[in-house]
Amino acid sequence: MHLSPKAMDLLSFLVSEPRRVLPKAELYDRLWPATFVVEGNLHVLIREIRRAIGDKGHHIIRTVHRTGYSCGISVREVGENSRGPSEEPSGVIHTIRYGTQEYRLEQGENLVGREPTAQLFLLSASVSRRHALINVSGERATLTDLASKNGTFIGNEPLLDEALLTDGNILRFGSVEVLYRYCLRPGPTETLSGL
Repeated sequence: MHLSPKAMDLLSFLVSEPRRVLPKAELYDRLWPATFVVEGNLHVLIREIRRAIGDKGHHIIRTVHRTGYSCGISVREVGENSRGPSEEPSGVIHTIRYGTQEYRLEQGENLVGREPTAQLFLLSASVSRRHALINVSGERATLTDLASKNGTFIGNEPLLDEALLTDGNILRFGSVEVLYRYCLRPGPTETLSGL
C-alpha cells in the first residue's frame, strides 16, 4: 500500500498506542512541530490512511468526535524479533462480538465503558464511562462491575460479584448486549488428500 510520508507517520503514531485516543492537538504537535497548518490537514491524512487500508466503516481508525483518533484494533509486531503465534501466553482467544464487529480481548484488564480510551468502547447513554472490567488471565476471563449506574448482567442475572465467563455468555452493559466467545487458537491448516 502507498502512503505519503506524513500519513505513514500518523499511522505509526496510532498503531504504537492501540486503543488510546490521541487528541488532535497532540497529533498536530507530533506531525507538524512548531508549524501552523490548517485543521483540515489531519482529516486529509486520516482519509488517505482509511482508503489505503480499506477501512470504509472506520473500525480500524476510529474517530472520537471533538477529541481525536484511535487505532481500534490490536496490533502485533511481525518480524525477526517479534513473538510468533506459538509463543503467545495462552492457547485460547477471548473475543467480544458487538453488533457485526468482533473485538479481541488482551491479556490483563480490558475496560468496558463509554470512556473513549476503553478497550471495549460502547457509545450508549445507558453505559457508564467506566462500566465494567473483563480480566483475561491465560485461559480464564472474569467480569467485574465497576459500580455502574445501570448494571452489568450475564444473561438475565445481575452481576453482584466477580464472575467467571464461559463461551457463549450474553453480557449486558446497561442496555447494550454483547456476546463473549472463547475459542482455541487456530492450528496449522490441514492438507486435504485427493485434491
